Amino acid sequence: MQRSVSIFIALSLALVAQVASAQGTFGSMFQSSSILPIESAFQINRVSRDQIEIRIADGVYLYDNQTRVETTDGSEISASRPDAEMYDDPIFGPTPIHRGQIQLTLATSDETVILHYQGCADIGFCYPPAQTELSFSR
Repeated sequence: MQRSVSIFIALSLALVAQVASAQGTFGSMFQSSSILPIESAFQINRVSRDQIEIRIADGVYLYDNQTRVETTDGSEISASRPDAEMYDDPIFGPTPIHRGQIQLTLATSDETVILHYQGCADIGFCYPPAQTELSFSR
């Protein structure tokens, strides 16, 4: 079952990538100015050794279950966060999401961590899964 879901997600992301790459030549069902670059859609900042802040642009949401933190060796770090709202996602069905801004509180305070995340724009464009390395030292 998990393999089928993984294949479905991969095929869905491939289709989105094809549509996005075709928009320059053939036009698009999305207005190019409506789709923010991922760095603008999700502004990520490590505000302290145990706090990560994610500011989510208007018209964009972050999947709660696709947001996780791990050490540089791949060990998952427990991170508390505010309660998510339920959203009837066109791909995943009812799923918890975040809008606006969230703060993750890490159970450990490793100097360098890796944040994995994914989200979509309300207009139907989904960003591919992404990750960013975050360091904090004083």
